[in-house]
Amino acid sequence: MPVSARLGWHDLPSATRDAVERELGSVVRRTLWQTPEFDGGVAARLELERDRRWIFLKAIPANSPRAGGYRTEAALARQLPAEAPTPQLLSFVDSDWLVLAFADFDGTRPNLRPGSPDLSAVLATFGALGRTLTPCPLPDVPDALDDLGPLLRGWHELAKEPPDDLDGWAVRNLDRLVQLETSWHPWAAGDTLLHNDIQPEYLVRTGTGRVLVTNWRYPARGAGWLDLVALVPYLLDAGHEPADVDRLLRRRPVLTGIPVWAVTAFGVALAGHAERACRLPEPPATTGVRAAQRRLAAGMRAWLAYRTHWH
Repeated sequence: MPVSARLGWHDLPSATRDAVERELGSVVRRTLWQTPEFDGGVAARLELERDRRWIFLKAIPANSPRAGGYRTEAALARQLPAEAPTPQLLSFVDSDWLVLAFADFDGTRPNLRPGSPDLSAVLATFGALGRTLTPCPLPDVPDALDDLGPLLRGWHELAKEPPDDLDGWAVRNLDRLVQLETSWHPWAAGDTLLHNDIQPEYLVRTGTGRVLVTNWRYPARGAGWLDLVALVPYLLDAGHEPADVDRLLRRRPVLTGIPVWAVTAFGVALAGHAERACRLPEPPATTGVRAAQRRLAAGMRAWLAYRTHWH
């Protein structure tokens, strides 16, 4: 079957569907197709016959390169506190397909544009993450620095052989970017469970106005401010001016006591990652990732120029 095919609940093997229904204690009455996360995956809302309750289901083949992330997400979801702003996992089937079924959280991606009423709900959710996931409820997750430190070295890598198309501001300040790129490390330690892969696609605004954080595939233990600052590239991409982003950050309790330069340094690290990654081949089973990273890198350069006053 071509990976571009529009797959739904009924395309899953019958044995897999039977296993899901056994775990849920009901047969499926009807389904609504949803856009899957990855090519070749399945996403659907299912109405259960027993109590007419709706659930959300997502699935990928067990031989997918994304399978490890799905297993991590399932294991973590079973251990999160009920009050955390995350979807409730109802069942997990691990066979030829990996299937996660959640309590229904039908909703939309929050609007992050300037003036959007969703912004306050999004920021409230980041505050709730810190309150409900500190101390870290999981004993066996990596430290954020161990996970992110080796990954966020884009400027170091680019400096070895600067690409011809590197932005002029980045070229002029490359040595300083390399120097600052790791300066956030001493401020990464903490006892908060971090999502560690914040993206707008993983935020869902429910019908009640609450925002949930989904897709917990790369959890880590660290300082809560890291997840918040990881949202900055997407606020810029949504149209916020650098000064407006700084005003939003200044009001966040999780940043109390964190030096301004440490926040800037983490921004440098995020920018370097996007700047380098956008030049790599497209990841498997995705489209448009590198183009999006180019936009994020451009926005972060503008934010860093504003914060550092480098020319």
